Amino acid sequence: MRLALVLLVSLVATPAFAEAVTYVGKLGERFIQVELTQPEDGAVVGRFAYSDDGADVPLLPVAVDGNVWTLAEEAPCGESNCEVIADGEVAAPPVAATWTLSIHMDQLMATGTRVPKDDPAAATTIELHELATRPIDGDVTTTALHEHSTTLSYDTSRPIDADTAPYELHLLDVDLGGSDVIESNGIAWYYATDPRSQLAFPRLLDTGAAPKPLRVALDTHFFRASLAALDCKAFRYGSYGVSEYFLGMGGHTAGYEDEQITLDYVSPLMASWRQEGSLYCQGAHPYNHLDNYTLDGRTGEPLDWRKVFSAIVPRPWFSAPEDVVDLETALAEPDSYYWGPSPDFIAFIQQRRDPTLYAGDPELDGVCASDQAIAEQLRFRVVDEAEIMFTLSGFPHVSSVCNVDIFSATLDELAPFLAETAKDYFPVLGAKPVQ
Repeated sequence: MRLALVLLVSLVATPAFAEAVTYVGKLGERFIQVELTQPEDGAVVGRFAYSDDGADVPLLPVAVDGNVWTLAEEAPCGESNCEVIADGEVAAPPVAATWTLSIHMDQLMATGTRVPKDDPAAATTIELHELATRPIDGDVTTTALHEHSTTLSYDTSRPIDADTAPYELHLLDVDLGGSDVIESNGIAWYYATDPRSQLAFPRLLDTGAAPKPLRVALDTHFFRASLAALDCKAFRYGSYGVSEYFLGMGGHTAGYEDEQITLDYVSPLMASWRQEGSLYCQGAHPYNHLDNYTLDGRTGEPLDWRKVFSAIVPRPWFSAPEDVVDLETALAEPDSYYWGPSPDFIAFIQQRRDPTLYAGDPELDGVCASDQAIAEQLRFRVVDEAEIMFTLSGFPHVSSVCNVDIFSATLDELAPFLAETAKDYFPVLGAKPVQ
C-alpha cells in the first residue's frame, strides 16, 4: 500500500526569500527526486535521492550560465579519497559525477546529463519536472538542505507538510510492504514496512472508525523514524558531517530494520505501543531503549497520564520521592517540575512488582527499581481495554539493562489511583465510582 499524500505546487515568480525547488523524474531508468536552490539566492546547490534507495546525495555548486546549471555530485568519503585538514574535517569532498541541467522555467522542467568522473563515456540522461517549492529559513548550502530532513526526524514541533517539506513527503511516498490487516475495537490497521529501511510500523486505515488526528499522528511517527533511518543511510559524505573520525559509521539504516514495534492497544480514544531496540549511527554509544508511546485519539497528541492517574504528582527536578510540591503551585509552571507517581503509588508498585525482576541481583535492583528510580523512570502504556502496563524506561546507556516491563495491572487494582477523567479513555469504567 502507498502513502496517500497531497503535494501542493507553490510557485513564486520573484521570491522575496531563499527557496528550494523539488523536482521529480528519472536519472537513466531510476526514479529520483532532486531539491535545488535558486541562482538569485547565491550559488546553486542541491541534493537528490534515488526513490528505491532513499538516501540523500549532495550536489555541490559548480557554475550557472543562464538557464544552464552545473553541479558536482559528491562521492562517499572513504579512507583513500577524502582530503582532511588538521582537525580531521574533510577539506575537499570527492566528486563522483558532473550534472549539467537545462532549466526550462516556462515548462517547469529540467533536463540534462550526469557524467561520471571516472567514465565520461557512460553519461546518463536526466529528466525532471518541478513539483513544489519551500522556503529556506537558514543557510543556502547542500548541508543545510539535508539537515532539514535530519531536523524533521527528531523535532516533533516541526510539521512534515506540503508547505515546508515537499521533498520529504515525496521521499516517504513509496510502495509499502505490509502485514495482513488486523481489526481492534472497530479500527482496521496493519504493520507497514518501508522497503528502504525495513522499518515496520503500525498504520491505521481510513475506514471512518479511526479519528483523523490519531491516523495522522501515527503516520507522523512513522515518517520521523523513516527519515532518521534514511539520514543514517546518507551519512557517507563529507558535506553531511563524515570526517576522519567518523569514516564507515553511516551508510546503513541505524538498526531501524530490527526495531521491535508492537501496537498493544488501539481504539477511537487512544493508541498505545511499545518500541524496543538498539539504534546507532554515530557517537559514543548506541541508543538501547524500551519506549512506551500512547496517543490521545481526540487530539493525536501524547496522552497526559495525569488524566488517567490522580496519583501523578510534581517534584522539583532531581529531588527525593517524598519532596512533593503543592499541585496549584506546580500547575502555574508545570515544566519547572518532573511529574511521577506519588509516594503511595510508589509503595503500591514496590509491593506489586516481582522482586526477582533483575535476576535477584540486589545491586542491580537498587539501581533500577529504587523508589527514586520509580519516581523518575516509570512509564505506562495500555495493553487492554482495562489493563495498563508499568515500565521502567529512559535510563542512560550505562543503565540501559534497567529498561524493562515490570508488571501489568487492571483498572480495578488501580482504582485508588485513578482520576475522574480516566473514564474518558476507559469506557469500561462506566458508572463505577473512581475511588
